Amino acid sequence: MTFSLETQTDRLTIRPLDSSDYPDCLAASLVPAGFTESDFKTVVALHQQGAADDREYHFGVFRTEEGLPLGRIILSTLARNDFQWARIGYAFPAPSLDEYGAEALTAVHTLAFDHLHFHRIELHIDPSHQPSLALAERLGMQEEGIRHQFLAQHETWIDQRIFVSLRQERTTTQTRPHDWEQVRLLRQTNHYADAKKLVTSYLDQTPDDPFVNYQMAWCHDSLGEEAAAVPYYVQAIEAGLSAPDLQQAYVGLGSTYRALGRYEEAYTTLTEGLTHFPDHPALQTFLALTLYNLDRSSESIGLLVKTLVETTHDADIRTYRRALRFYAEHLEEMWDS
Repeated sequence: MTFSLETQTDRLTIRPLDSSDYPDCLAASLVPAGFTESDFKTVVALHQQGAADDREYHFGVFRTEEGLPLGRIILSTLARNDFQWARIGYAFPAPSLDEYGAEALTAVHTLAFDHLHFHRIELHIDPSHQPSLALAERLGMQEEGIRHQFLAQHETWIDQRIFVSLRQERTTTQTRPHDWEQVRLLRQTNHYADAKKLVTSYLDQTPDDPFVNYQMAWCHDSLGEEAAAVPYYVQAIEAGLSAPDLQQAYVGLGSTYRALGRYEEAYTTLTEGLTHFPDHPALQTFLALTLYNLDRSSESIGLLVKTLVETTHDADIRTYRRALRFYAEHLEEMWDS
């Protein structure tokens, strides 16, 4: 039987890899150097066998809009019977991890609890890997402590910080009222006005809910109603919207302020967002545009170049990344040999 468990978020499709994904994964540098299409097919078959044996479940993460592969998530069964215990792992390029990691792992948590019937999910993190530690915090996972010399890496035993999600706790704290699947389907089929009407009815029922306010802002933005979106973004953030939606709300509010010509408010919002999510490329890019509007062109170009260097997969640009980082910080300088 083919393992085909799939889910979607507002931006992502999460599903098992298929042999036909090889060209896109190769282009996105998500396969090892020298990995052939035959090698990829073999790995996909091993993934399917692992799912059939209830040993491990592999998911590809794709941007729904253009089908772009962003990374992979793996659920490994540690114990069944009286434990129902799994470990979650992932492989994302750094920019994708920051922008999409929390959204993708939240969705896979739901699959793990609701469809694969795990009770406990662990995330093991190298204590020195700050992006993963920040991700665990955004996911709301609880730290249980450190397992000393727990993992062998390059012939050295290293410690691991252990973060945990439990099914009961997660369903208690994260289950949202209302039919958001219907909202997602309306958006996916470009029925934005109908989606707005449905979310308006949810807002009437729960006017202080940060997630409902965030969705209301999104509805206005999708219909080109930027000014109307602003108070809902503000309310969502102030009411305690959680990640990964919080980072998208900062992007939405900051970019909307900029589109309305409210550049100082855009700058304040985007810089505030970057204090919470310092490596978020969309926040950095919209801040660069805002700096240009504030007549701070050198800062704008410098930030854009740094963001490009850190996020691009283009081999030619990456060849010059050291020089580009340097020149991005010295745009006004000249050197006379």
